Amino acid sequence: VGDRVRGEDMTGIRIFTATLTVIMFVAIGASMAMGSLAEDGRLLLDTAWGRMSLIDVYIGVALMSGWVLLRESNPRLLLIWLPAFIVLGHGGTALYAAIAAFRSGDVRSFLLGARAE
Repeated sequence: VGDRVRGEDMTGIRIFTATLTVIMFVAIGASMAMGSLAEDGRLLLDTAWGRMSLIDVYIGVALMSGWVLLRESNPRLLLIWLPAFIVLGHGGTALYAAIAAFRSGDVRSFLLGARAE
């Protein structure tokens, strides 16, 4: 298993995270072009599933913030990423994961970053 968790597995992770990032930013762009967050956001918050979606995003933000704190040697980087996670939702989290994937040489360093050593 140790050798399988090396660089060859990173190709799939890189493609996956980059694809998710592109999908999210295309969806964000399309939503911005077709609607108004101020108007549509009020409508969303009037529904149970709209509120549930907001809770889902913020749970994701909390989980990703924990991952950033775990893998970065400088915890202040969270101050840069947290606003991106909040504003862009999972578009921001996918972007962070894609950048981490392209900077990592293996799965262990992808998951643990500076703490992998």
